[in-house]
Amino acid sequence: RDASHRNHTGEMLRHVASRAVRQTRAMHTSARAFAADAPAVSLDDTAEAWATVKAAVATEDGQRAIAQLQKTMGDIRDEVGRDAKPVAPIDWAALKAKSGFPAIVDQFKAGLEGVKYPAYDGNEVEETKATFKRLVAEAEKMVAEAAKREAEIDAELASIAEDKKKLATITMDEVFEKEPELKKEVDERIRNDQWF
Repeated sequence: RDASHRNHTGEMLRHVASRAVRQTRAMHTSARAFAADAPAVSLDDTAEAWATVKAAVATEDGQRAIAQLQKTMGDIRDEVGRDAKPVAPIDWAALKAKSGFPAIVDQFKAGLEGVKYPAYDGNEVEETKATFKRLVAEAEKMVAEAAKREAEIDAELASIAEDKKKLATITMDEVFEKEPELKKEVDERIRNDQWF
């Protein structure tokens, strides 16, 4: 009964360990592939980029949304970095000596070495890069449009400031020169004897 119980326990342990190793390896393999493909970005560059984004957002709701996004991105970066660290190789000889069950250790080793990992053929990285490229292009277009509109507004403000300075001395002829449609309307009202 003791030997049979030990065999059954050993089989259960092998099964559980083999499943855990498969899951862990798959997770570490995909995390390493992602981390190896990602460009190296310093924390200074990241902080500067977030500061630029925050400066462009005026509302409190927008600032809160940016802060939440920054926290989420930081959590993802930390998790990927933690999972991407290589796993130390297993010292099978030391494990045999410490466990007192060298046959079980050999079975674990054989099971681990016999694991075949499926190839991951997802293309999330390429899709994400394409999305970011499109977003950057849209943002650059918006920046150009905003710069153009800013120049228009600056010109309007300068014109208003100039008009404000002249307010005490401006003549109707100067107003009509700037706004010919207003001159037509006033002339029409005078012809029709409409004074108010």
